[in-house]
Amino acid sequence: MNENYIQYAGGYNKDNIDFTDIEKAIIEIQETDDEHGAFWVSVITDDENVIETDKELNLAIVFDGNQSNYKAKDWLEVKEFYKLLLAENFDEIKQKIK
Repeated sequence: MNENYIQYAGGYNKDNIDFTDIEKAIIEIQETDDEHGAFWVSVITDDENVIETDKELNLAIVFDGNQSNYKAKDWLEVKEFYKLLLAENFDEIKQKIK
């Protein structure tokens, strides 16, 4: 397994996460103020692969040094993106955001 971590805009971070850490972040982001209403998860392979999510379901997705922006339909879709990220299914994520 490659290195991964989660970080909140409010400063919290944790290494070697699993999906339960992401579910916790989603709950917390829905309850937080706008200033700290974002978190991101990074999976480091040859490159750092990141998905950042804000309270308004806006995703910033960075693979191979290129950023794409995507507006998720709902929190279930956000969870699906993070499941794919943790599984290192980067190509499937790229297909979904086209």
